[in-house]
Amino acid sequence: MKKFFSVSILLVLALAYTSCSPSEEDDLFDKSAAERLNEASALYSSRLMASPNGWAMQLYPTNENEYPYGNGYLLLCRFNADHSVNVSMDNVFSDNKYLEDTSLWEVLTDNGPVLSFNSHNKCIHAFSDPEDLPFTGTSDVENIETGTGCGGDYEFIIVDAPADASYMMLKGKKRGAYNLLTPVEEGVTYASYLADVKSFQKTMFSENAPTFNVIHFGDSIYKMTGANDGIPNIYPYDGDEIIDESFNAFLVTRRGDNYYLRFRDEIKLNDNVTLQEFVYNKEKDVFESVIDAQYYISGDDPVRFYQSTYDTDGIFIYGNPKYNWVFNSSSAMSDKMKGIVDQISAEFKARNMTFSSMFFTLRKGEVSFCVSYVNKSGATGYLYFFYDIQNTPTGQTLSYKGYENQEYKVLELAPTLNEFITVNMSQAFKVSAGTTAFDLNNIKLTAESDPNLWFTMKLTKMK
Repeated sequence: MKKFFSVSILLVLALAYTSCSPSEEDDLFDKSAAERLNEASALYSSRLMASPNGWAMQLYPTNENEYPYGNGYLLLCRFNADHSVNVSMDNVFSDNKYLEDTSLWEVLTDNGPVLSFNSHNKCIHAFSDPEDLPFTGTSDVENIETGTGCGGDYEFIIVDAPADASYMMLKGKKRGAYNLLTPVEEGVTYASYLADVKSFQKTMFSENAPTFNVIHFGDSIYKMTGANDGIPNIYPYDGDEIIDESFNAFLVTRRGDNYYLRFRDEIKLNDNVTLQEFVYNKEKDVFESVIDAQYYISGDDPVRFYQSTYDTDGIFIYGNPKYNWVFNSSSAMSDKMKGIVDQISAEFKARNMTFSSMFFTLRKGEVSFCVSYVNKSGATGYLYFFYDIQNTPTGQTLSYKGYENQEYKVLELAPTLNEFITVNMSQAFKVSAGTTAFDLNNIKLTAESDPNLWFTMKLTKMK
């Protein structure tokens, strides 16, 4: 039945075509093919130039999941009326330094509009030149890409280019990777834009962050690990990171005061919900879906992570190399805490000593709170104090037990330190992120009894 219906339509169309008058046919083809191609080229060229300060291009050389071929790279491009293009970047392909270059561009009409960077550009062609990538491989295992390079494109099919210049979508002509372009605000320099986004991304997805991120898709919760390299592994929270692995590259861009995280590939939750882009909500410290805020990405739970570092099988305080939670006079703290620290420093100074830091560490099989100082001869001294530590739903409770050897002599000479060790530290503390839950190298402790008494500590590798 379907075949018969299709043939009937074709017959009707054929009769209609044969009944057209010559004037109607002339109207349909009143312009030559060359003229129509030239108009198409001019149209899409104007769309490329429609953003006064150019575009932030989210470039994906390939659709692979391996570094560096599947990573995303942020390039800034300004298309000029003289068909020159200014391209800038700051990534591993530019030795992590700011690089800019100017070359030529044009819109070709090859079965549709195609943007061609048609003279060599150090930035855009770094991803398509068939040269070895010096930053891959190791001293033990070489990785020579001569002849292939990164395998990216320098010609892109223009998939979508709305007249309002709100965005553009390109598709690599050879590799088929989609690349979103969004406008760069007027007055913003390319160097400052790239530096700002790079700094933000390093803060939120630090290579030194010892935790994971959490993706909340309604009732479904996923871990996102390895986000620092730009191709995180996403798998069910209680799943296996190898058996259930699923990689999805992403990039961060800035529009106005907002930072956007966009995955290379869409994440399909069900037949009705598809997610790809998220915007950072600073107040909530999460990346919320631009479609629906109930879907969001958060950092790890600060309480869970902080408590885990004190476990007997924890890899930080008990691990090798050992890490300690360190606080010093330059750490972020409340005014009340600063007053205490300043007074402790004064007490040490009165005895020709200099207060250095305080930190939780492992001492004789127990977690202790250590106060370090420098004596008048320049040698570093340590005072060890012990606490019973109990985890609570919001943090930890510390109960003072005593000192190691002759620390009482110092406490007798330093009343502020004595009160801090025996009273201020011997209580319940709430645990929260020092700056952001996406990087829990910094933890904030706030006294349950007094919210004005708080300080931050940094997870620090000890020498």
